[in-house]
Amino acid sequence: MELVIIFSIYANCLSKPQTKGAELWRTRLSGLLNATDVFFINNTMAEVACESSNTCDVDQRSFKAYTSRFMALTVQMAPWTADFIMPKLQTSAKAAAKHCSFGEDKNTCGMIWTQEGWDNKYGVGEQMCALETIQSNLITVVAPPVTADNGGTSVGNPAAGTGGDRAVSAPQTSPTTKKDRIGAGFLTAFVIILMIMGGYFMIV
Repeated sequence: MELVIIFSIYANCLSKPQTKGAELWRTRLSGLLNATDVFFINNTMAEVACESSNTCDVDQRSFKAYTSRFMALTVQMAPWTADFIMPKLQTSAKAAAKHCSFGEDKNTCGMIWTQEGWDNKYGVGEQMCALETIQSNLITVVAPPVTADNGGTSVGNPAAGTGGDRAVSAPQTSPTTKKDRIGAGFLTAFVIILMIMGGYFMIV
């Protein structure tokens, strides 16, 4: 459910109407944003579906990374959402940073940011969540995605792959000699003897 809401928010931003329907679009986006409140405890991101019960699977342990990324991109595409989103990302980033000094390397990140100390959970998902949440706070100094009007196109080649077929030469092999035939005969006989012996021992 969390990812459905987050992806819907960003998809909604990408479909922003320029004139007609703009107010309706803004109303719907606000509704989606309000729905994300359930994923924050005192503005700190939490995987509410499984953290408290200690039942998060491998996928769920990385969900906060996607939430942070798409909420940050929403700020970029709809700047008026910054007042709602940025305080949550800033608070979550501070909490994540406090939970990334554990383990033998002192760089291991935990999962539950709403509690004190390390939760003894670690892995790729936890590292992704902390990194994405912290760097998402840089969204205001990053250029927005390009469009067809400012470099978001590439020159295609409609003739690609129409150069015609080239003849493929047959693999070069050396002629079979008498020694090759003798060697092949001995090898075949050896394999047959092994099969017979194996069958005999299996039967006996």
